[in-house]
Order: sequence, then structure tokens, then C-alpha cells
Amino acid sequence: MEKFLTVKEVSEALHLGKTNTYKLFQRRDFPKITIGKKLLVKESELDGYIEKYSGAIIDI
Repeated sequence: MEKFLTVKEVSEALHLGKTNTYKLFQRRDFPKITIGKKLLVKESELDGYIEKYSGAIIDI
């Protein structure tokens, strides 16, 4: 079964503060899932997003 990550888990994984992690989740190209007020991302899709932008500067 696919693992879904919360904002806190993404923040810890990417070594970002919560504010910047929320800004990342607001980007149109970020593969988030919204259930009510809960923001989630599939772990595999986060990995793909990171790989896609590897070496790039993401303006958040």
C-alpha cells in the first residue's frame, strides 16, 4: 500500500520549515491530495517531484 506523507513529514524529509512546506503544497505543480483540510502527498510522487526538479531552484 502506498504511503501518504503529511505536511510535517514532508517538512522533516526536505529539511524545510512548516511555512515553506505549506508554500510548496500551494504550488500548482506539487502533487498534493486535499481531504477536507488535510494536505497529503504520496511518498512516490514526492520522490518523483524531487527528481524532476533536482538541480533546479524552486521559488516558493
